[in-house]
Amino acid sequence: MRWAILLLFTWVTAAAQDQWKNVYTESAWKDRDRWQKPEELIRMLNLKKDSEVADLGCHEGYMTVKLAGVVTSGHVHAVDLNATRLSQLKSHLASRQISNVETIQGDVSDPHLPTGKLDAVVILDAYHEMTSHQEILAHIKRALKPGGRLLICEPIADERRKLTRTEQQGKHEIGLSFVLEDLAKAGFKVVKQADPFIDRSREKGDMMWVILATPVPDPK
Repeated sequence: MRWAILLLFTWVTAAAQDQWKNVYTESAWKDRDRWQKPEELIRMLNLKKDSEVADLGCHEGYMTVKLAGVVTSGHVHAVDLNATRLSQLKSHLASRQISNVETIQGDVSDPHLPTGKLDAVVILDAYHEMTSHQEILAHIKRALKPGGRLLICEPIADERRKLTRTEQQGKHEIGLSFVLEDLAKAGFKVVKQADPFIDRSREKGDMMWVILATPVPDPK
């Protein structure tokens, strides 16, 4: 009887923990479509068939695959620090016969993007993991064409909105105000923001906000 109770407790604990993970792997993509609002996010980018776009912090490629289907005669730069994730992404691309994606293993302070060629950059649920914010934003600014768009969409739970940035990032979240400060310092103009934008309280216990920004031209 004691072992049965212990087994039940272990199963319940695992089930309770499971609801807060696995929204990034391919097996979770279909369910993620239900709440992530990917079509709305992509519409904000104003992409054309021949656009070049980067998915920064691409994980296994949830947004990469969707972006590749939009820029059918263009190009997607899928960037991640984790070589294993990029290998998994390559497998997902191959199984879908997607050939307009380049995978890039970035560095902590440099995503290795082409200069002046991108129409848009997406950072979805990855900015809070970055530590070299100004260096990353400077690279993105150089990579974007004039009028190019940077979209950042990140999570924050209501009960953690008043925590310090370090405390929030320790919970894998970040508040919109900190990112607005980063963007202003890096020379970006915010053209749209919404907080909250996505409700994923059932999936991860938090909400997601979104910012759309464009680079301010450097003075000549």
